[in-house]
Amino acid sequence: MDGPVEKVKGGEGLNLTVLTDSVGFRIHMLDLHLMRALGERCAQYGLTPASASVLMVIRNNAGVSHGELADALLIQRPNMTRMMRRLHARGLLQRLGSSGDRRRVVLALTPKGEEVIAAVSQDFSTQDETIKSSLGEGGEDRLLEIIRQIDGAITLSAPAQLTAPKAGEGARRTVTKIRNVSRSDT
Repeated sequence: MDGPVEKVKGGEGLNLTVLTDSVGFRIHMLDLHLMRALGERCAQYGLTPASASVLMVIRNNAGVSHGELADALLIQRPNMTRMMRRLHARGLLQRLGSSGDRRRVVLALTPKGEEVIAAVSQDFSTQDETIKSSLGEGGEDRLLEIIRQIDGAITLSAPAQLTAPKAGEGARRTVTKIRNVSRSDT
């Protein structure tokens, strides 16, 4: 068998050369491995990497709404709604009326949510430090620059970002503007 062999259930190997030579596939596999490791860390708090990320964003963005979170984290709104319900039921977040617009609901962490996310944030940092230490001197900066380049290339090649349809829109796709993030914002 030619090319890299990946172990699969039953101990037999598969030739994945057709995929492992693809940058996109390697990035995807790396993401899966990172999310698995992070998922194990988050599970001890009853969270997923996605729900932990949402809580961190809420903590750092006072007055953020459900829709803003969904759009920023590329989570479909119905999925975000289910996640918000679970986090609210667990007493980790609260929904508050906006002082500027009574129709708007904003999200905030509860004291219990603050406590949990402080611990989870430490686990995120620990995983990040493990990755950074494997990159060697200057490796983190090089990697981040490459990631920005790839992200920029993908963002520029896509004319619009598709989001989940809003209630009542059926299968119609809605298009939102892509917000460019400058290097100084990262």
